Amino acid sequence: MMKVQIKTKNNDKQDGETLKPDELFIPARYYAALFDHLESQGIPCRDALSAAQIRTLNDPQARLTVTQAETLMIEAARLTGRRDLGFEMGRLIKLNSHDILGYAIISCPTMDHVLRLASRYYKLMTPLFAMRYSRHPTHAEVTFRPVQGMPQSVYETYMEVLPVAFHCQLQAVTQGRQPTYDIYLTTAAPPHALRYRELRNVRIHFGVAEQPGMRVMLDTSELDVPLAMTDLRVLQQAEARCKQMLQHMDQQGNWCDWVSMMLREAEDAQPTLEELAGILNVSSRTLDRHLAKGGVSFRELSLRIRNERACELLASGKYPVSQIAYRLGYTDIANFSRSFRKLNGVSPTAWVEQHQAFSPSAESAPPG
Repeated sequence: MMKVQIKTKNNDKQDGETLKPDELFIPARYYAALFDHLESQGIPCRDALSAAQIRTLNDPQARLTVTQAETLMIEAARLTGRRDLGFEMGRLIKLNSHDILGYAIISCPTMDHVLRLASRYYKLMTPLFAMRYSRHPTHAEVTFRPVQGMPQSVYETYMEVLPVAFHCQLQAVTQGRQPTYDIYLTTAAPPHALRYRELRNVRIHFGVAEQPGMRVMLDTSELDVPLAMTDLRVLQQAEARCKQMLQHMDQQGNWCDWVSMMLREAEDAQPTLEELAGILNVSSRTLDRHLAKGGVSFRELSLRIRNERACELLASGKYPVSQIAYRLGYTDIANFSRSFRKLNGVSPTAWVEQHQAFSPSAESAPPG
């Protein structure tokens, strides 16, 4: 593994340059809460820190690369034998875990203000996801979408951290007053899904066919209720500091990796260039220009990722061609077959037959 040190200073990348995964930094304090908890349970975590090339998690300004964060969670799972560490990490994140942004959130006058503030400065919590908040007459919607490419294991960890942390902090801000609401996740239910019953007044929906990420649906009844810890002077001072911190953060990430991940994780629909640009809050022209800098067009990337997924699903032998076509966002089997044949030279059914004929299991199987 490449040796990576914790970075405590901001990057000097110029605006418009892309970042590699190990140039994206995540506040270490969120991981520190989990590892302090594990240590309190008698589980020594020095080996995990060593494997991730980390000296300590206790520096308030310490940040981790994506590779370090991934290694930490993999090693923690190995040491503990647990698969619910993402859930545990989300449970341990408190409002004051967010440093100056946490103080701003605590000082907000209403939940509506909290959600608007958090979505504006969410990058201070993590550069890997974007938070969007929209309010409607009867409900409010909050979405968390990945805005950087990341390893699958990191993405899956976040898909447990996000809903649990959101719920626990919502409970803290409203002092448990909010009515039952819904959280929709694109990931499948984990083996420890029963743990989610610990979260009161929330319905968790796994495996919802949407763009990668998380969507929250809230009733508007509590959005304008005054909050107990309101302090407008502290809020003004804290938000001014948040603005300064945000101005020093890098603006761009690895566009090609992120678009590839969003296309790969999509279910039952193929995201358009305009939809993906909207998530990043940039124009489709801007996104297309950055893809071109990476040597690829959106159409080329979309066709390639879609075909890779088609081959993976066909090779698994778990799904009929009709279901694969639907999962990839095709309107019917004929369109899927036509597109697949154009790229691979054979129909999906013929491809499966060829794959089975040349697979190791087929070669080693006894004659029938």
